[in-house]
Amino acid sequence: MYVVMKTKPFLFSATLIAMMKRFCRITLWIASFLLAATGCVQPVEIEPPAEREVFVKCILEYKKHIQRATLLYSGGIGEDYFEPVRDAVVTIGGVEAKDRVYHFHYMGDGVYEARMEPQAGETYVLKAAIPGRDTLEAVTTMPQLFSIESAMNPPEEWLVENPTSSFYADVWIHPWGRTDSREVYRQAKAAGETCLHCEMPGMIFQMDSLEHHHLYVLGRMEDSTGVAAPIRELATNHLLVDHMNANGRTYHADHEPAYADTARRYRYDLITQKFYEGLPLHDGYLRIDYPENYDNGLRNVQALTRHVDEEPYYINAKRYFTVVGDFEYNLWGAYDVKTTHPVLYFCSVSEEYDRYLRSVQTSFSDAKGDLLSTLYGEASGYSNVRGGYGVFGAIIALRHDCDLKYGTDGLWFGYVAYPAYPALLPEL
Repeated sequence: MYVVMKTKPFLFSATLIAMMKRFCRITLWIASFLLAATGCVQPVEIEPPAEREVFVKCILEYKKHIQRATLLYSGGIGEDYFEPVRDAVVTIGGVEAKDRVYHFHYMGDGVYEARMEPQAGETYVLKAAIPGRDTLEAVTTMPQLFSIESAMNPPEEWLVENPTSSFYADVWIHPWGRTDSREVYRQAKAAGETCLHCEMPGMIFQMDSLEHHHLYVLGRMEDSTGVAAPIRELATNHLLVDHMNANGRTYHADHEPAYADTARRYRYDLITQKFYEGLPLHDGYLRIDYPENYDNGLRNVQALTRHVDEEPYYINAKRYFTVVGDFEYNLWGAYDVKTTHPVLYFCSVSEEYDRYLRSVQTSFSDAKGDLLSTLYGEASGYSNVRGGYGVFGAIIALRHDCDLKYGTDGLWFGYVAYPAYPALLPEL
């Protein structure tokens, strides 16, 4: 006879498994002592691993040299303990390259690892053979490559209040070429157009790809030692943002200039921040389901010019969006890796991982932690693991340091935003 102990959904990190083992052993020892002391001899038996479900989580990361798969038996001792699967044979093979099979090695605590560098756009099959069970199997496809371009725009008020040559108004270089901000503003107004300075001041982003992407944006405060803290709340003016994790609060500028209104930095920061007041804040991340045409729903087409001697040309503002939150862009101080500064991660995830994350968000609406880098247990909802439950997915992450640097576009010198580059998703 076995006593089946059901578990509730919960959230835990894979690194806590060893600690939970010791905790459970101590708990059982104390329970045995109390039973003996009270004369109770009723046995408590736990459902054996062979009769439990197997939870699988394996997320392939682009540019990561070592891939990891975690296999756990559900329904162990108490609500916070999943027993590791120790005797599985885990492999991942490419569908396009059928002769390429990666064999994973057991590292302990239910974790299996293999040296594998997945390729963008390729489909992979995960198989886990456990003695006495049918082989577990799951399929996922790595997202296609994409890029995130960023640029800086001084606000319209800044251009009006600084009619003469201004250090930060003139020396910012946009990705599409040098732009004299004040001349852009004058030409746009003369033509009856609006410009990015009027509609989207500050740091702006655009995605570049030919594919449909499930985009997640999350933030970190980092220095040379790594992650210092997560950015807890984020907002965007992108109209395709998912409001599932909106927390009911809105973004607002919560401080007044520390110095006189003539102090450029504080005037600029205050104007820019207040422009985005009222945007819904989201807990931990932004999810944007980016279609092929990248239409963010914004209505206006912006007038821009490469140089004061050239005719204006047009860039569609429906490709651009902003990200704000409980952090400030480092626009004024020199970039120093030893100093904590904000970093945004733009993550394109596979269809399977996106569906799993959405089901997890629904099941754990009050959970704490990082949705993308934490191991979840018995999440109700989506699973793409045949013979068990969990997720086999894939992710490509681009890191964007939210600082300015002094550089050149080959002809003009000025302050430009750092380009986004492939990076591993940090755990926190």
